[in-house]
Amino acid sequence: MTHPSIPDTPIATGESSDDRLSRLRLDLYSSEQLYRQLYRALRAAILSGDFSEGEAIPSENQLRDQFGIARTTVRNAMALLVSEGLVQQVRGRGTIVSHRPISHNIWNFGSFTELARRQGQRPVTRVLEHRVENGELLLVRARGLANGETVNWLNVDTSQLDLTLYPGIDRNDFAAQSLYEVLRRDYDRHPLRSELLLTVVPPSDRLREVFAPALDVPGYLCASGDVLDADDRLVERTSIVYSPAVQMKFATRWGRDTAPA
Repeated sequence: MTHPSIPDTPIATGESSDDRLSRLRLDLYSSEQLYRQLYRALRAAILSGDFSEGEAIPSENQLRDQFGIARTTVRNAMALLVSEGLVQQVRGRGTIVSHRPISHNIWNFGSFTELARRQGQRPVTRVLEHRVENGELLLVRARGLANGETVNWLNVDTSQLDLTLYPGIDRNDFAAQSLYEVLRRDYDRHPLRSELLLTVVPPSDRLREVFAPALDVPGYLCASGDVLDADDRLVERTSIVYSPAVQMKFATRWGRDTAPA
């Protein structure tokens, strides 16, 4: 189970590239290497939607002149963005954003496959683990969106399913099939709501491999708990670990008696 709200193509801001370039900041006195500062600044601008999919980011010369940095510094930063799938270098056009900002609404949990297809995107699933243990199917999948020949991996999704509820479900190929489609079609079990706990989990070799090259994060956001149907029957136990490239949206509502002064 994964739960993205996959956005439509971002709306242009109307700002010029120079306006957005002027908002980028580097600290020349920081101990952090300049190319990593530039990489992080450009990455944040792309993920926030400042630079939209298909748009050219500032050129090597613009970045070099803006910050007074070496050409090698700019190229090293660009290489990190390219390796992460955020941009691609196109002859005659420059460095082009190839990544839509991925936004997850914490209240919108559902089928990753179905949401992606409805919005015209191509979901990709890679099965990392598929085994029966203590009467349960343990299914671990990496979930992502195809972008040309590359895949932007968004999360690692673990499902635990009781085989007494779903006999034979372990014979399915979940690299090619949606788990929730199988649950509805073959077992008449319809996931409706989830009760999840948000935590931070430390990096593991598996997470580093899936989410590479974002290797220097101290931890990953994880949502774990139970998925239930309309009769409050357990559908699955789940755990979803999100890529650092995913932005989460939270909504709260203050009641009349609890609004802050």
